Amino acid sequence: MDGATGSELQRRGVYLSYGVSSAGVLGSWSATAMRDAPDVVRAVHEDYLAIGCDIIITNSFWTNTVKLGLVGLEDRAEVYTRLAGDIAVEARDRLSPGAWVAGGMAPPHGGMPGVPVDRDDLPREFAMQARHLAAAGVDLILVEYVGWIEDCVNAVDAVSSTGLPVMLGLRHVTMNGTMQHGESFSDLVAELGNRDVCAILLMCSLPEEIDASLPGLLKAFDGPVGAYPNIGYEFSDEDVAAGGHFHSLDTTSCTPERLAAHARGWLDAGARIVGGCCATTPDHIQAIRDLVPR
Repeated sequence: MDGATGSELQRRGVYLSYGVSSAGVLGSWSATAMRDAPDVVRAVHEDYLAIGCDIIITNSFWTNTVKLGLVGLEDRAEVYTRLAGDIAVEARDRLSPGAWVAGGMAPPHGGMPGVPVDRDDLPREFAMQARHLAAAGVDLILVEYVGWIEDCVNAVDAVSSTGLPVMLGLRHVTMNGTMQHGESFSDLVAELGNRDVCAILLMCSLPEEIDASLPGLLKAFDGPVGAYPNIGYEFSDEDVAAGGHFHSLDTTSCTPERLAAHARGWLDAGARIVGGCCATTPDHIQAIRDLVPR
């Protein structure tokens, strides 16, 4: 799988801090790149495809009406979602026809500190995004950055009408081997029941947290399992106060070689999909790609 999109756009000079009022509360994040820098979005996809990624994720993480509404762009949610799908599919078709495009989306409430959960938003926004991503020609839907079992179940139900395969990306797993809020992977699988989930991935967690949690997921879920970690993307009050980017990038504490060493362990344990989340770069993904037989 590919690596980060939002932080990679930031690393390439795209401003992503619209709607930020204080550290700990994200605005519309990379959704505004569909307005400001679609060519840079395309270049990010192209660079990951050039490495040999088998799956790339659309830049539609928060192209929903709730998040775009923070910056007065709620009426552009459908347009930006479709554009994110179109750009990724076009890049894939041109450069690597055998690769898959995952239509990514995260809960509109975001789960950030101080932001209330409104589960009425999730099914409405996910259904909208899934519909427009499917129309763009994505191969599967990636419901990512979900932390509660209830949200996972509601999200799978919301996107199922597309008929596309669905992957789940579980955020912030713990050193205790649980989901973010202490729920178990076995309970998640039980609640999903016979819903058609083609893979479950651990994401936006430190590599060490994935080390601790992957065994439990492998034991609980019979289907493909994987991981795409956060390697050090942190809130920065100083950046916000200076009117600059909302996060501080840290790509030095986890080098490509160090991340690849973790990925080697995940693959040996049985993971079948590996990639990267916040702060990972094409160099990190290249180091992981070198581990996977072509």
